[in-house]
Amino acid sequence: MGRLRLEWPPTSELHRGTVTFLFTDIEGSTKLLNQLGQNRYDELLSSHADTLRAAFAAHGGRVVDTQGDSFFAAFATANDAVAAAVDAQRDLLAHSWPEGAEVKVRMGLHTGEPKVGEDRYVGIGVHRAARIGAAGHGGQVLLSSTTRELAEEDLPTGITIRDLGERRLKDLEHPQHVYQLVIDGVPSDFGQLRTLDVELRRKRRRLYAGSALIGVVAAAVAIPIFAFGQGDSTGTQIAKPNSLAVIDPSTNSVIDTVPNVGARPESIAYGSGSLWVANLDDQTVSRVDPATRSVTRNVPVANTPTGLATSPGAVWVVGPEAARPAVTVTQLDPQFNSIAGTRRIGNVVPGGPGSVATRGTAVWVAPSAGLLSRLSPRTARVVRQVDPNAGPTAVAVGEDAVWVTDTDANTVTRIDPTGLLTPIAVGHGPSAVAVGAGAVWVADTLDNAIVR
Repeated sequence: MGRLRLEWPPTSELHRGTVTFLFTDIEGSTKLLNQLGQNRYDELLSSHADTLRAAFAAHGGRVVDTQGDSFFAAFATANDAVAAAVDAQRDLLAHSWPEGAEVKVRMGLHTGEPKVGEDRYVGIGVHRAARIGAAGHGGQVLLSSTTRELAEEDLPTGITIRDLGERRLKDLEHPQHVYQLVIDGVPSDFGQLRTLDVELRRKRRRLYAGSALIGVVAAAVAIPIFAFGQGDSTGTQIAKPNSLAVIDPSTNSVIDTVPNVGARPESIAYGSGSLWVANLDDQTVSRVDPATRSVTRNVPVANTPTGLATSPGAVWVVGPEAARPAVTVTQLDPQFNSIAGTRRIGNVVPGGPGSVATRGTAVWVAPSAGLLSRLSPRTARVVRQVDPNAGPTAVAVGEDAVWVTDTDANTVTRIDPTGLLTPIAVGHGPSAVAVGAGAVWVADTLDNAIVR
């Protein structure tokens, strides 16, 4: 949060040669702001900054840059950086924060030999340190393999190192071996890292539950009359696998089925007088006539269709490319039941999903990692991009905003027309979102709840 504040020291003051970078960030800063109010939160930020600066200075660290509640510091040795991180975590834990608030700061360290530009460090090492830090939780200190090798022979008293294995980090081509400092007197057990490999596993699992979640959210806003199903123990009709169930909203019972839409149907959308169903396993989109309740056409698409939406005169399908870190957007022409064009955009874990949402002619695509992109409804070209500061699980458009869920962060982020981001804490595992009936509705996976 906050505006960018540059603190680049003169080039002569920057450490040269082998340098260890340390990135920090407060976890849950928006929650703290809402809890304390602006004045008390400003007080907290000042105390937090003073604590970090003192710990860095005690070990020869130079504050290179700050942005909101984040710090970027550089140290002449890996041992100095580790000692500073240890002192900072212990001091933060011991500090008396206003109204009993908890300030938990994630930290990431990496050692390299960066180039020194006119007034800053230049090189992939800076980005690697930032990505390592971003993968952690509040109170956690993560190290690259280089920093671990240099620091482990002379660790401060009461400090050990835990091996967390190789991880895929956002924007880095190769997996990185990540380690954690275990600090006596400081909590050392955390959840899974916020890394792309973990997100991929979660999203693959969610593909199997996606139809149920999306159906529940859609039903909550009274949009569809069709839903996917495996059966209904109380109704007279049984929805078999790979079919649509026709539900009477007045009785909540299955009254008919549409069989053989495709293998493992997931997403469903209505447009151009038809229902459109994305089938995960056979990589097709089925067109269903709602009057006759029958499949009129199956259209093959290039990749697994993990997202589906319609706009006037078009059907939009998104899915991951099998061998590239990208998501493909396919535009279907409902007049001819054919593909009008495809486009590759964004970043995504190979095999990971993407999401799409429309409102009128507005088309928004959310890769599971990368920039939220608005497409031209005519050419499918990217006309605008916004960094959602999230790993999108799902996207929806409405109420003068774009809404993006992030399961790992337990948030729904509201993005207004100016690009302003407003994260909202929502349950545990928000993984589907819809807008309707004057509200935003979120499927909360772990709590088995719908949040308004």
